[in-house]
Amino acid sequence: MIYLDYAATTPMGPEALHVYHEVAGNYYGNANSLHTRGTDAANVLQAALATLGQTIDDASVTITRSGSEANQHVIHRFLSAKHFQGHILTCRTEHPSIRDYLRTLDEQYPKLHVENVPVDERGNIHPIDVETRIKPDTILATFAHVQHEIGTIRDIRAIGTVLARADVPFHSDCVQSYGKIHIPMQDARLSAISTAAHKIHGPKGLGAVFFSTTVEPTHGLPSGTADGPAIAAFAEAADVQMKRRREANTHLRALRAKMAEQLPVEYQVVGESAQEKQSPYILGLCLPEMEGQEAMLACDRQGIAIATGSACRSGDHGPPETLLALGHSFDTARTFVRLSFSHETSFAEIDEAAMQLTNIRSRRTKNA
Repeated sequence: MIYLDYAATTPMGPEALHVYHEVAGNYYGNANSLHTRGTDAANVLQAALATLGQTIDDASVTITRSGSEANQHVIHRFLSAKHFQGHILTCRTEHPSIRDYLRTLDEQYPKLHVENVPVDERGNIHPIDVETRIKPDTILATFAHVQHEIGTIRDIRAIGTVLARADVPFHSDCVQSYGKIHIPMQDARLSAISTAAHKIHGPKGLGAVFFSTTVEPTHGLPSGTADGPAIAAFAEAADVQMKRRREANTHLRALRAKMAEQLPVEYQVVGESAQEKQSPYILGLCLPEMEGQEAMLACDRQGIAIATGSACRSGDHGPPETLLALGHSFDTARTFVRLSFSHETSFAEIDEAAMQLTNIRSRRTKNA
């Protein structure tokens, strides 16, 4: 199968798998135990946390059980410090783990108010729209760095500058940018970012929050017995991903451009046209007169894996809220599909996928 759903998850890389097996076989002690086996396991964990911290401006790292939990961990920490009272800035195009969680909190706490900043038709958030919505009681702003369905790269430096002037903590969901796109933690005045191991060829079941030096660090590990092999594999995957980031981006920009060029002109690319504002890992498309679900199933029958949006929308059969927020009609939003790539994606796979997507359109038009 040609796998073009790397934004949903990635296979573990060989380097991460090697570290996982090495640690599982040789450092299996409980890191909370005081004997030598436990101490050895604890040292492995601390080395892994140090490696992760070095990937983002030497930030302090807190391990979570997923990227979604990482997002919610940050939000809960900042809001609980204010007793769930105050004003929060976000937008409708955030990941469901943020968008739905904030909606729940907004309903649960009467003194909490969540406000959505508008996005333009390409998914950008303009700093002036953030600035004009800051209030004296704004206690948090949370905006993703890379939009998870269409791949638009937000100008978090400019947004962070505006928020810093008002002394508003700034969190960014960096699940789709960590290890792929440079994250300007200090320049953007970010208080915290979140990510997930399985998006960068690490193990599933692990996320992380990186807190800036301006935020008091918390305990780096979840309660209970830490999964040393998985955390060490996460650190290895992050280190490898950072080292190959520049080469991978060059390869992926060429891949994405080739895919877009080979598709029928009727297919609408959703996202940014400027290369510096668009993640090369993601290509969002609207396919005229064909529901995304239909296109996904048709591709699957041809051995190609694509998505209709975020994998975390499981069970939600409506159109992606992202497309509605961008100004698309309900009917157009239902035609959306997402293709996503990695350094493992080849030009031959792109050629085959483009051909099959074109044939799907041709067959449907012929049978209409």
